[in-house]
Amino acid sequence: MSILEQILRDKLIPWSDHAGDHIIVAKAKMHASQLPDRVQLKKTPLTGKRIIFKKSRLYHNTRAISALWQDWGLNEVNLFKLAVVLSENVDFQLGNQSVLCGPGQFIFIPPNLPHPDGTRNISDVSKSTYCEILYFRLYPNAVQCWISRYEPNLPIPRQLGNYLMTDEHVIKLFQVLMEETTSTTPTQLKLSEKLLQSFFLLLQRETIAGRYQQIPQTPEHKFYLPDFEQAGEFSEYLHQYIQSHLYDRPTVEKIAQAMYLSRAQFSRRVKAETGKTFVEILNQHRIETAKELLHDSDWTVSSVATFLGYRTPHHFQSLFREKTGMTPNTYRKQSRKT
Repeated sequence: MSILEQILRDKLIPWSDHAGDHIIVAKAKMHASQLPDRVQLKKTPLTGKRIIFKKSRLYHNTRAISALWQDWGLNEVNLFKLAVVLSENVDFQLGNQSVLCGPGQFIFIPPNLPHPDGTRNISDVSKSTYCEILYFRLYPNAVQCWISRYEPNLPIPRQLGNYLMTDEHVIKLFQVLMEETTSTTPTQLKLSEKLLQSFFLLLQRETIAGRYQQIPQTPEHKFYLPDFEQAGEFSEYLHQYIQSHLYDRPTVEKIAQAMYLSRAQFSRRVKAETGKTFVEILNQHRIETAKELLHDSDWTVSSVATFLGYRTPHHFQSLFREKTGMTPNTYRKQSRKT
């Protein structure tokens, strides 16, 4: 069981039953009267230099960080972000103020609001020596989630898990959740509570099924996905992905997401670098795998067709004959003679 699955089961899903009473909507100007019970607001005016950040290309070609407040250990990210306090107490700065709160609080952060960048301990030292936070960040085609443990003797937090979820429903639901919550008033959070419950249940389903990418921790505590700039890298990755997902019925949409491209960008690049369409390459892999199955197994032609994701056995047989010059049964007989 992954640590994310365990946290969903033991904390997030139970907490979401009454999440509306524990939601903090981060804004440039916040008022203590609008915060949940037992959450304190502390004014912390920002001073020092704001540095415009132009070089960050996290998550393939997406510019994530727009500015840094290095004196305060804050950054501005042009993406939606959710922080869930898992344990102990935090002093979480949001622009010119900080919220002091404990476990079970959900902090919704809109784009471009200064918040902790992970370079400083953010535990509330008056109550705790450490704290743990689960972060979610929305990208165009993925949701990243990671767990950070902050300790006073560590210069940067320790990551306890870092995951990338690329399921379309997870992405869309999280986007709706963030947009609805950050645009509503504190008295209208019932819908956010229901959306949060649904999001955690959907996330649990994906983690149980193992449908996520585990991101290795880098020295900079950031992840960089391949740009496929070297000759042949894109084509090599494409063939490896298709072969390893051949039995999952890969589609243009799925593999485009896996390579962090739009459908149109992906299709153009496939044609430019291979001279073929995605469907042609997919069928090439399917036919080669079909040959192996016909030679090595006693599966029926219909079973082979279904296993490889063809709509009908007739479609498979027609395509197989077009590519090899013989029917699947004829190929099986001839291949076994050699």
